[in-house]
Amino acid sequence: MRGEIKKITIGTYEDSGYKKVVKSKAFEALINPTGFSFTRKNDFNTEQASGSSAGEQKFEKTSSPTLQLEFLFDGTGVTKANSGNKLINKIKEGLGKRDPFSKKSVTDQLYDFYEATGDYNGSIHKPYNVIIIWGEFEFKGILNEFTIDYKLFNNDGTPLRAIGKATFGGSISKELAAKIAKTSSPDLTHKRTVQDGDTLPLMTERIYGDSKYYLEVAKVNGLINFRQLKPGTELYFPPIEKIA
Repeated sequence: MRGEIKKITIGTYEDSGYKKVVKSKAFEALINPTGFSFTRKNDFNTEQASGSSAGEQKFEKTSSPTLQLEFLFDGTGVTKANSGNKLINKIKEGLGKRDPFSKKSVTDQLYDFYEATGDYNGSIHKPYNVIIIWGEFEFKGILNEFTIDYKLFNNDGTPLRAIGKATFGGSISKELAAKIAKTSSPDLTHKRTVQDGDTLPLMTERIYGDSKYYLEVAKVNGLINFRQLKPGTELYFPPIEKIA
């Protein structure tokens, strides 16, 4: 449906090669996060010779990326279904029957989340690997840490609202890592779908690491007006040796 808000989803897998799917939508957020933090880190050896005042940092490795997300778990019954990333602060009675509300206890929501991401599974002797998808963003990894801040309670002490702070670490098998590295190589032919806001120089920069090949790519694809790319169009990016 055009204009439909896409919810962040978490799929579960038994292995770090992501071939043995358990459930493609093991968890779907009722309310989308307002944002996320994605971190990549390069590790360098910073040891210096004795008595020196400066030294060269030598690259050692690129660490696995990390993803930090904050989820709002609401069980008050005032959270409108499909409300996107905002808590709708309206009174249920004033909206009528055509504006349904989702009401599920915070405890049940937290259980569903942790069952999908961090709960130890005896059959595979570890928690599941997960694929987190939100629109065009995709992250493969495992849950490293999950902190719950309870914010609102019923008279009997039952939690009505909580914020879950989750940190995921990237985790893929060596075989999958090698496959990803190969498919991103500029020496292979790539097919890409134009997204809103894409330009040919920008797409060429992503594939080859240099935008200077965009005129050659335009020729290969028979583009007359390459300055106005239509979203949804499929373009081919041949190996560098064929266009250099």
